[in-house]
Amino acid sequence: MKKLFLLLVVLLLPLVSGCQSVQPVSAQASPEIAGLRREVQLLNLINGLELTPEQMRFIIEKVQEAQELRQELQAEADLEEMTGVLEEFRATLMAGENVPPDLAQRLHAVEGPLRAAKEVYEAELTSIAGEVEEVLEEHQLYALEQYVPCVIPPEGELRVGQARGTGGGEAVLERLRALPAEQFERHGKEIARRILERIREHMHGAVVILDEEAELERIAGLVEEARALSDVEFELQKEALVEELLASYEAARPQREPTAMIARHLLDPAIIPLLEEKLALVGE
Repeated sequence: MKKLFLLLVVLLLPLVSGCQSVQPVSAQASPEIAGLRREVQLLNLINGLELTPEQMRFIIEKVQEAQELRQELQAEADLEEMTGVLEEFRATLMAGENVPPDLAQRLHAVEGPLRAAKEVYEAELTSIAGEVEEVLEEHQLYALEQYVPCVIPPEGELRVGQARGTGGGEAVLERLRALPAEQFERHGKEIARRILERIREHMHGAVVILDEEAELERIAGLVEEARALSDVEFELQKEALVEELLASYEAARPQREPTAMIARHLLDPAIIPLLEEKLALVGE
């Protein structure tokens, strides 16, 4: 069984490329490590989008605008009052006492303006993100919808916005075609299961399968179809086979709004020094 598992790992590892993230050495990663990890994630996005110098300068301007808005709203919010109320809550609960009604009312009174300020900020941030969206090309917007923050991008991944290749899946089919018939017949279902697991990783868990047994049969059937082709037929049909394998998953992938992705990533204050350094490197 161990030999079978190792064989499947070798065969299926390159099937689909997923964004790999470097895991922290402990649950409590230092702020410095967390900051560096975020910078690397943003650099992967910046490089993938292939932003022009004009786009970089515009994004810097909009991030600064969002920062100023955040600072204004924070200055208006009564954070000291909120801190005092929460400290009283903590002391009351630590003593095992019930929270008195007047303290609960004070909390609601302080929370109201803070909640309103948060709603104003989110609305303004969405508006700023919309301005950034207008200066991005269609392929860059598509890239943002597909972007998953990662530290180690998939090996050989194309620039964001270019067509997703099927080379990894084709290589797996070629390896599976080379398996002796006896081994494939004996382990076909397990091979299909490993392929399904790789697809789930590729889709970052966004896969809902109502009938897993039927899906395993479909995958095994596609592999059998690939194995039955002549070398010439396989060369002509291998790309279509991989596309057929992934089509239903790609269609079911939930689409993310580019405006929300812009607000979350391109308007992150951490992106400013990265874009400034990029501009300096190209003499802008």
